[in-house]
Amino acid sequence: SSRTIALEANEVDMVIEVEAMDADRIKKNDKLTLLEHDATSVSWLMLNNEKNGLNNELVRKAINAAINKENVVTVALNHLGSPLVSQAPQGMFGSTNEKAQRYDVEQAKKWMKESGVKPESVKLSIICSSDQKKRAAEVIQADLAQLGIAAQIESMDLATYLSTTAEGNFTGAIGGYSASDMVAYLQGVFHSSSINASNKSRLKNDGVDALINEAAKTVDEGKRKKLLEDCITNLNSLCPQVPLWQDVYLRAFQKNVKGVKINAGGEIRFENISKE
Repeated sequence: SSRTIALEANEVDMVIEVEAMDADRIKKNDKLTLLEHDATSVSWLMLNNEKNGLNNELVRKAINAAINKENVVTVALNHLGSPLVSQAPQGMFGSTNEKAQRYDVEQAKKWMKESGVKPESVKLSIICSSDQKKRAAEVIQADLAQLGIAAQIESMDLATYLSTTAEGNFTGAIGGYSASDMVAYLQGVFHSSSINASNKSRLKNDGVDALINEAAKTVDEGKRKKLLEDCITNLNSLCPQVPLWQDVYLRAFQKNVKGVKINAGGEIRFENISKE
């Protein structure tokens, strides 16, 4: 919000990450421009698959099915995002919702019972590094109470959050990832070689690794698409983390700033931007 105030006061020319709750305010300001762009960037509730309870596939599925993604988008993003059900972004080559779990509280309760894990034994502290993430966590906390899981919310500065989650010293956290193609996304988020880096769920699955490796070296487009779809279908079934939303990128700038364009990966070519 302080960035928005600086923009309104003409102290800065552009804000790269606009607080969703400020979007309407910026739109109404005739001295400013708000750029909205559908993104491939996604956000999830990261679950540490090495922790007791969360290492049970049925518990993770129950947590996923118990969370109302529509409400998360409404509260956290002021509707400026799309609810996500798959473990991978929609609109990218190879994307699929096959075997993805959707919002279903009764099914969530069944999976929790089938898991053999007592809900009260699941320790879940949701680390948040921004107000937006905290708003999402509050919706998740209320939804998981229906399963008997007493989730906690923990605020943390971004630098500490990044090191803590990379090292695996957490149970849950809200985070995200952006990639320009599906292979890069899957390698970064789910390949075991990315543990202690961007594989925050710490998933170790030989089948997933093999499909990612094969897709990365496959030139034939049809075969690569099938490998990617098979990999994502497998991930949707394993449910290593809880998909929440796919972003709409928001960039705000002064009316006299021209040539601002953004792609689905969030990249801006600043050499094309000028100021009148």
